Amino acid sequence: MLLKNLSLYNYRGYYKQNIAFGNRVNLLIGNNGSGKTNLLEAIYFLSLAKSYKTEDQNLIKFNQDFARIKTTAIDKDLQYKTKIIISKTKKKIIFNDQEINKLSNYIGQINVVSFLPEDMNLIKGPPKNRRYFINSIIGQIDKNYLLELSNYKNLLKQRNQLIKDLSEEKKPDLTLLDIYTEQLAKSGTIIINYRKKIIANINKELKSIYPYLANNHKKFIFNYEPSIEKNLEKNLKTNYRKDLFIKTTASGPHRDDYSFFLDDIDSKAVASQGEQRIMILALLLAISSIVETIKKTKPILLLDDVFSELDSLRQNKLVNFLNKSELQTIITTTTTANINQTILNTANIYHVENHFIRGNNHE
Repeated sequence: MLLKNLSLYNYRGYYKQNIAFGNRVNLLIGNNGSGKTNLLEAIYFLSLAKSYKTEDQNLIKFNQDFARIKTTAIDKDLQYKTKIIISKTKKKIIFNDQEINKLSNYIGQINVVSFLPEDMNLIKGPPKNRRYFINSIIGQIDKNYLLELSNYKNLLKQRNQLIKDLSEEKKPDLTLLDIYTEQLAKSGTIIINYRKKIIANINKELKSIYPYLANNHKKFIFNYEPSIEKNLEKNLKTNYRKDLFIKTTASGPHRDDYSFFLDDIDSKAVASQGEQRIMILALLLAISSIVETIKKTKPILLLDDVFSELDSLRQNKLVNFLNKSELQTIITTTTTANINQTILNTANIYHVENHFIRGNNHE
């Protein structure tokens, strides 16, 4: 998939901006606060119909009533037009001139894989960050996963409410709890299997991607750590006493975690900031390859401030890898001083200042 253009109106600090993108590496150069990240956020919004930073209404330019994002994308010679209008109370999604009434029918139309400064918290941050990250990736690849995740969350909510009610009783009747537990276990097992499959595929890709980017022979494993790995129903029922005591469901896919291992050592303890950045980038490129294999189309890669804490060698290896992979990539940076001129000659370069963009391929 290729994003041919992007049109912003009253979005964040942008009043009116149109930009056309090249098919491979696109570099947005500008000082911090110039509007580079806002542009990536808009593309991310086109993919998932939500911001990774804030509530919808905060995306509207100050003192304006609405914001609008438009794009034209091309995939396998087919053209897709998307327009999202954000007001202070709702958003409207129009895809190929048809209004989308159900979000699950839209997610996955524009496939985006992104590296954001917040992603540096993936390794050392709380488990919920890693769960959200993986859920958003699998959800783009397979809508059935999103539907199952929604089903699981609804069952979990009902089960937790029942547990709170039963915890107040001296001799609780567990018949209904058994039913909810069986349903939750069935849904949870499906989710666990989805996660196991994608993590196994990610690790296959990492075997070649990580050593190239890192320029070393260390082994990077992205490890899935389910809170209950087998016999979910049996384990949930065994934990009834604990759940009733703490008044919630203590374990299950909603408590799963993931870890980053470098040469069989948990990287939380040993990896430098630069190593963490390379690990996360390798993970994203592995995911991009999996998206392409499953969906038969290349995702759009968004890399925000990606060169920070990478030396010149690794900056150039990254851009070289992106060129060879033919991924359409949009990168924000404050400088390209360390990038080889031969690589820059093949990139589309844009300059961003005070929420205004100029450069080649610029409309």
